Amino acid sequence: MNKTVWTILILGIVIVGVAAAAAIPTRTLEVPSSATHEFEIDVPMQRVRKILVRTNAVKKIVAMADAKLLDQEWLNLDFDIDRPILKRDWHVDGSGQLIVQTNDAYLGTHDITLKQSVDIKPDRLYVENDLDQPSGPIREYHATIELVPGENGNAKVKSSLDLMVSTSSSWLASAVVERSIKDAAMDSLEKQEQAIREIVEAQADKLIVLPEAVGQ
Repeated sequence: MNKTVWTILILGIVIVGVAAAAAIPTRTLEVPSSATHEFEIDVPMQRVRKILVRTNAVKKIVAMADAKLLDQEWLNLDFDIDRPILKRDWHVDGSGQLIVQTNDAYLGTHDITLKQSVDIKPDRLYVENDLDQPSGPIREYHATIELVPGENGNAKVKSSLDLMVSTSSSWLASAVVERSIKDAAMDSLEKQEQAIREIVEAQADKLIVLPEAVGQ
């Protein structure tokens, strides 16, 4: 068989393969992904709280999840200004919104808006993020992160993430796609842990933790 015949034969196989792949039916998948995670950092809780608040930790945490923080806006903050500044039971709470651009191999690139609420006390930092409205394949998103003292006074972090993703896939690949999405929540929380540890490590030995603006 000469070279020309081989070329024609191979081209024919490729065309048949592409046509067969195109003929495989696809289906829409609505896949939930949920996870919880806990870890401790060998740094006093109050020191970690100060670092996370003053260094705009959300920026690095978002980046670790293959996304980009486009904007962060505080809509209101309550600093309990009537209380003495040195009072031990001070309390800060507030709400705002984040605009995040996702960049995922399965989900593509999308801008999503998250409603954020923050509650800070001397012995607790609690942040909650909820999807403002469905965007692209991301139909639901609810995340929490809580910082409290551990048994020895060091920082203990507890986090959770609940997702609902809508996507389409061929029948042949649907099992792999579903598995990847179901693993996404835990993957995200593990990346969040890595980001928090890196942020704290970079600031833990500094005498003064300087506030960082969102755009920096």
